[in-house]
Amino acid sequence: MKRKVNIELFDEYEKVNFYTLQFEGEDSEADKFLDKFPVGCGYDDDIDILIKWIEKIGERGALERYFRYEGKEKDNVMAIPIETTSLRLYVIRLSENIIVLGNGGVKKTRTYNEDKHLKQCVELLQNIDGLIRTRMRSDKIVLYDKKLLGNLTFNV
Repeated sequence: MKRKVNIELFDEYEKVNFYTLQFEGEDSEADKFLDKFPVGCGYDDDIDILIKWIEKIGERGALERYFRYEGKEKDNVMAIPIETTSLRLYVIRLSENIIVLGNGGVKKTRTYNEDKHLKQCVELLQNIDGLIRTRMRSDKIVLYDKKLLGNLTFNV
């Protein structure tokens, strides 16, 4: 069954706009991730590191060196933080100014493929990344400075 998902602005920083995915009638994927780790859940230090990286990326730009390569060589799916933590937040890095935040979780396995939830998070972003690139080739989606413009609704 296909579901409708929109790419929505999540947060704006000096150099980067962070977008996220939002399925119809649900919280955004970034909010779902953050809601899994409330204060006192045992992952406070990991969340602090992750937020520090989001702020650093937002202020300095989404440089490749700030991300872990995930997904496949042909896609733009990456993860933050690059520091050693128990958490992974998966993203699509579209440019040095535009990031699409996905979901993620606690990484307890050697690779994301070995964890059902993490694998689903990465595969969703791979699918969306492919759809974005297809629409970019036909100018239905355009990257302009920190903005992602065009038809940002997908059926997945």
